[in-house]
Amino acid sequence: MSESHHTQAENVETRTNLANPLAFLAAPFWFIGSLTFGIVLLIVLLVPLAWGTFVWSEYGEDVARFVLYDAHWFAWLIALLALNLVVSLLCCFPRSRHKIAFVTAHVGILILLFGCYLTFKFGEEAQITLPEGAISCVAAKPKKQQFELTTIPHALARDSQPLSIPFRPGPFSWQDYPWDNWTKDKRGNWLTKTFIWYAMHFGKRDIGELSSGDPGIKIEALDYYAHSALEPVPPFGVSVLWKRIIQTVSEPGEVKEVPRSWESLRLELRQSAPGLRNVSGSSATMSQGGGERVSYTLATSPAELTVFQHSRPKGGNKGSSQTESGQTGQGQTGLWGEIILYYSGTHYSVNVEQLLELTGDQRFTVEGSGLQIGNVVFRDRGPIINFSVFTQSGQRESMTLFPDNPEMNLQARVMGVFGSYWVDPVRIMQQSVPHADHPMLKRLALPRLDFMQGTDKKLYYRLWSGREIIADGVVPDREGQKKPQFTLAEQTPYEVEVAIDRFMPQDVPGNRIVLVPTGRQNEQRVKLRVVFDGNEDTFWLRAVVPTVVPLPPEQDQIRYVYGKNRTLCVQLNFENIDLGFGILLKKFEKRTEPGTRMPSHFSSLVDYVEPIDPKNTGVEFSRDFKNYRTLPGGEDVLISMNRPGYFSGKGRGYRIYQSSYIGPFYPDQPQFHELYDRTIFPWETRPRESLAMSTLSVNTDPGRGWKYFGSFLIVLGIALFVWRRR
Repeated sequence: MSESHHTQAENVETRTNLANPLAFLAAPFWFIGSLTFGIVLLIVLLVPLAWGTFVWSEYGEDVARFVLYDAHWFAWLIALLALNLVVSLLCCFPRSRHKIAFVTAHVGILILLFGCYLTFKFGEEAQITLPEGAISCVAAKPKKQQFELTTIPHALARDSQPLSIPFRPGPFSWQDYPWDNWTKDKRGNWLTKTFIWYAMHFGKRDIGELSSGDPGIKIEALDYYAHSALEPVPPFGVSVLWKRIIQTVSEPGEVKEVPRSWESLRLELRQSAPGLRNVSGSSATMSQGGGERVSYTLATSPAELTVFQHSRPKGGNKGSSQTESGQTGQGQTGLWGEIILYYSGTHYSVNVEQLLELTGDQRFTVEGSGLQIGNVVFRDRGPIINFSVFTQSGQRESMTLFPDNPEMNLQARVMGVFGSYWVDPVRIMQQSVPHADHPMLKRLALPRLDFMQGTDKKLYYRLWSGREIIADGVVPDREGQKKPQFTLAEQTPYEVEVAIDRFMPQDVPGNRIVLVPTGRQNEQRVKLRVVFDGNEDTFWLRAVVPTVVPLPPEQDQIRYVYGKNRTLCVQLNFENIDLGFGILLKKFEKRTEPGTRMPSHFSSLVDYVEPIDPKNTGVEFSRDFKNYRTLPGGEDVLISMNRPGYFSGKGRGYRIYQSSYIGPFYPDQPQFHELYDRTIFPWETRPRESLAMSTLSVNTDPGRGWKYFGSFLIVLGIALFVWRRR
């Protein structure tokens, strides 16, 4: 019987079966496996696949994955295609040899889709950036971010288990989702951008409250910048008119009063070096001879703003601990004043005279706080005091306090202990003590106007008379007035008129965060609201760059939120995977095109190693070669641009590709000294004169074999079909 006769007989049999009531229920099942449904589904899939090619080339891999390949609706289309193939095989299972080619090709497609699913679900793509002579057992996933929450306990009973919260913000800034903002992007044509805008709303992203697993921690993502930068902010401008009369004595001995006039000041905030705990403020002295000063600084936490508002000298008032603006006294304040510490919602007064009596390893216990003070270093010329603060859990952090320059105070930010130092300079100068006539004491006895930008972006002030704080508050925001103007300490000898010439809130010292077009800069930032033990803090956090080089986080990459006798450290980092083995970069080589600086070839010579001590598994950065041994077959493996390396072990197989490089760095560059201490590597005979960093991509694909096998069956099925037709 011919093939056409077979088809006609099958159609008659199908129509006959449909006449049965039970067969009617199977009609949708038969339609899903039909050729018509399969062709329509392939056409539907062809359109987004072709569109995704243009999106990938125009906007990059991350955007293409978000709007298409990782979207729920695309996964449902692939699932429908797999269902069509399965039902088609069940309905048309070969009852004759002429359908073997059909079955072989369809089974191959199913196996190929299964391999793709394994890759999507269980595959890993990670990255290692290593300087020469370094070992890493950990790779970072640059496409998977997470918040790392580390609790630092201050009491012995506290637990300090770190928490990781996955964060998938998507490749777009959240301000791009409204149509008016999205159309500002100049890339792509109108049709492509329209389809992307519709598709991006179906992408999977995390927004709003995130689950932390700790009832005392609530974290909420308020905004996200996929591409941001820092824009310089104009200096803080203020004009002041001190009413305090200045008297001068001429050569004949005549006393004259100098009239005062308005003076304009410009105060800038400086970004501290990475890893430093303080935010450097600035101050300026009046140029008319009165000696008054104006200072300006930035609050990095609500606790620091509370200290600025409520930390005041009490002169030894005794009482129990009080929250917020309350204080406790620990005896009569001595000649050298008192320190007001703010910790866990309470102010504590400490007599400096009692600290000066400490000798050796003695510590002073701050009553009712659980804190101790030791290692006191005091300088009476100023005065200036430096000391260490200890918690019950053994945490230690140093502090330095300046009564004359509070904008320069070094606080214990990790532990959440903030302090201010208050002295009565007039009382000291009246005593017969060394350095009683020091110029810094005389300057401290003059009025000073302090400004601080709070975490709420408002401007706060306080007025120091030379012996006490006589005025404080928030700079009034008067609508319709370009320069807010107000008067402090009216009808007193310290009266001063103030006009705010220019105030632009800053996100980090000297700069504000701005959104930039995609591709210009790749600094990712997220705005968070964190509630920790009932204390709330809202801030911007910059993502950490994925690298294993042990560099301290910068000030805008780490945030401390203070709870009840513990501190929460928040960072936006990348997920890491423990490879189960280590990679030692022995040498990086780069060759350039003749006569140019363009690289034509670069490669890395590595060893696959494992730690001798199992506790070293998961080490991100090490140069302790004695604690590692080379794995069999893992010595002097060359990984180049078109020649990946292979490693199989620990139940997983890895392909290691040469991705990029940084450097080389030379002795006249600071990066060279940060990465290299002039030691001689065991495989070399002399110190390095240059050092490069290599970036390796680590890939594990459990579906690779299935995809190869499925592709083979597809080709075999097509070949069988062509052979049968002939």
